Amino acid sequence: MGLLIIGISVATLSPVSEQTMVSEIISEGDPPPGATVMDYSELPQPAQLAVDEVIQQGGTTLSTYDDYKAVETLRGDRYIRKDDSVFYIRTTSADGSGGLFEGLARDSLLAIGGILIGTGIFRRDQRGNFLTLIAFPAGAIATLLSVNALEAPTLSVISWPGTISCGLAAGVPVLTGMALQQRDYYIGVVALATFLLSVAVLFSGNALSALYLIAPLIMPGLPGVGFGWWVGKQRAERS
Repeated sequence: MGLLIIGISVATLSPVSEQTMVSEIISEGDPPPGATVMDYSELPQPAQLAVDEVIQQGGTTLSTYDDYKAVETLRGDRYIRKDDSVFYIRTTSADGSGGLFEGLARDSLLAIGGILIGTGIFRRDQRGNFLTLIAFPAGAIATLLSVNALEAPTLSVISWPGTISCGLAAGVPVLTGMALQQRDYYIGVVALATFLLSVAVLFSGNALSALYLIAPLIMPGLPGVGFGWWVGKQRAERS
């Protein structure tokens, strides 16, 4: 089930760092004095293909993930000389892209998938070792980091503190539900420590990371507590 949720989120939603860009011709002709003119032949091939499409059609859309090199080369205002003409091309963010909230929903689903994988590890522990409690946030963190790292065109586009904070926060409702069901002080302490650690990681990043902390607490919050209650009940019955 965890792998299924991960696969669905990857297939249907865009990463939080991915943006849709639009590249279009503003004008054609001599550049203003002092303007920096890029030669078409010196552009990387992905940027050349994008420029060709812009010249032929007047504009095109690009993805900061799928067309990373082209976007990084053309982002902003560029004067590009091709043959005997100079084209003034502007590449900016497009309206209507998935954006931040779609990315947060995707990461929340990835975290849920990781928690389910962590649940499998926790349930297989025959000795009832409390150290396996970290399987819930650890599973979410491992899933988030691995999937985002594999999909990103470069690791620099990933908000590492935000991603780790999201995984930690996603494990808090489950641990809380287990603590409430079993009335176990130790599990409650682990839940609180996990939350405090997620806040500490949050402050090591940027302001945007706050949403990474809030989203997994709100979106799967109550269901997560209920799921933790069920897991705790199953563990108690098996014991």
